[in-house]
Amino acid sequence: MGAGYHGGFGATKGSRRVIVADSSLVGNGRGFQLKEAAKRVKKIEGYTDVAVHGSPDSISVMINKNGTERKITLDHRRLAKFLKSDEGYKKGNIRLLSCRTGSETGTFAQNLANKMGVTVRAPSDTLFIFPNGKMVIGPDMRTNSGRWIDYHPRKGAKE
Repeated sequence: MGAGYHGGFGATKGSRRVIVADSSLVGNGRGFQLKEAAKRVKKIEGYTDVAVHGSPDSISVMINKNGTERKITLDHRRLAKFLKSDEGYKKGNIRLLSCRTGSETGTFAQNLANKMGVTVRAPSDTLFIFPNGKMVIGPDMRTNSGRWIDYHPRKGAKE
């Protein structure tokens, strides 16, 4: 077994064919793989999938501006602004294909739900996507110990 991807922050033991949620906007190959893997994931009616690298409190993307790549971190407000201007987002609920954005120790998914006014479904731990579209949430690709958590907008919550 070769080293697999671990959210762009180093190697994990496992098959190179297993994709870990990394930015669909990254131009270094990993993002392309996530974009392709996300296409194989079974869609959920009423949800738009957002595939980016994540953490409990933010997401990170690589952008290529004038031939120079740089990593930027987005909070929920900046992602919300991006989604609202993205023609691929038709409004409605969001499923984050993004590592640990639904961690109960974090704030990202709840804050995004508040800001967007929709339900945000997010993984509690690292998200692994297999070539057949199967997803595992957990500390490694063999341990499906995590879960999807739905965050609903809270009335009067700070955005």
